[in-house]
Amino acid sequence: MSAWLTTLVLVAASLAGFTAVQGAQASPPREPEQRPRPAADGFAGGGDLTMLNWVEDSGGRYHDEHGRPADPVRVLADNGMDLARLRVYTETGPDNPRIGHPNSYLPDGYQDTPDMLDLARRVDRQGMDIQLTLHYSDYWSNGEIQDIPKEWRDVTALPDDQAVAALEQHVRDYTRATMLALRDQGTLPASVSLGNEMHGGILFPYAATTSEQGWENLSRFLRAGYEAVKEVSPSTDVILHLDDGGNMDKYEWFFSTAEAHGIPYDVIGSSYYPFWTGKDIPTVAAFYDQLHDRFGKDIMVMETGINWNPLTHEGVEGQLTDNGGVSYPETPQGQHDFLVDLFGQLGQVGDGAVRGAIYWDPVMIPADGVGWEVGQPNVVSNTTLFDFDGRALPALRAYRTT
Repeated sequence: MSAWLTTLVLVAASLAGFTAVQGAQASPPREPEQRPRPAADGFAGGGDLTMLNWVEDSGGRYHDEHGRPADPVRVLADNGMDLARLRVYTETGPDNPRIGHPNSYLPDGYQDTPDMLDLARRVDRQGMDIQLTLHYSDYWSNGEIQDIPKEWRDVTALPDDQAVAALEQHVRDYTRATMLALRDQGTLPASVSLGNEMHGGILFPYAATTSEQGWENLSRFLRAGYEAVKEVSPSTDVILHLDDGGNMDKYEWFFSTAEAHGIPYDVIGSSYYPFWTGKDIPTVAAFYDQLHDRFGKDIMVMETGINWNPLTHEGVEGQLTDNGGVSYPETPQGQHDFLVDLFGQLGQVGDGAVRGAIYWDPVMIPADGVGWEVGQPNVVSNTTLFDFDGRALPALRAYRTT
């Protein structure tokens, strides 16, 4: 197939994908002029609820702190959680299944656009704001893993300049279509993260931050995503999210280079886990203060987490083998105290620069077949905000302080 014909095919496929996402909504649209709910005054306490439908459909059941069966979103909201992070991956349909890295995958129907839209309606009904994370991949992405979605991979047969142009259009169309689907059902996000922990870039190898050309391509892709978000919802903030909260060298390098390439964004996103960083709360709070002074941007802690039990429900060490560089014990009370101190100290960062913190996978309780991917174990059941039986843990009370 000639290069120009291949390009036409790619454009047609992109438009088809746009139409498919538009049709994914499952409830009558509200007024298209709706805008995101204004952020509440003060510090936002959030949680990543992406796994919820999969857990519930697999038999997971939740209870309030008194042991009464309850809707987990209602339990979270009643305790003061006012922000829900929802991650979304690309989808290709039953005849062309999603394939992640290095062949990781999820069940059909979860963590794709229709699933995300359903969760967006659920959290919106409970008064939560939405933080949307676009992975631009079939499955998990981070600083080292940024695989091109399967349905976009035909670009690899093109010369580099044509491949980059095609991917730029894919990013623009996919972002815009997802935002339109959210707008049409009345659940516009307060913020959108373009990628996840993407200090290494996105859509490897074209936009890897290991070369000047990679940065040039990354600037094109991120600008396309930014413009698509703002076209649909000018008041939605765009986040660029890195891992390793507290590592000033990494953040200085990334955001100064992004600034030099004219990459637009509104908020710095940061992951902070004591286990991974080895830093206590005062240290990371001082880092965020320095980061705000340096770049003049507000900050959202996109991920945080700590163990409430040393072992998972299967009696083995989980993703976090201990609680890292903090003195909080691996107990329900230790988890509670960590969150109270984290929310309190981050809320005191100068000028209210830290907008909030989002807890990682608070709802991923034990459920049949549910793991970090199909066929793999649940390695975070001992870091959730509900215990192994789905009962709300004391840590939820920390949200009442935000």
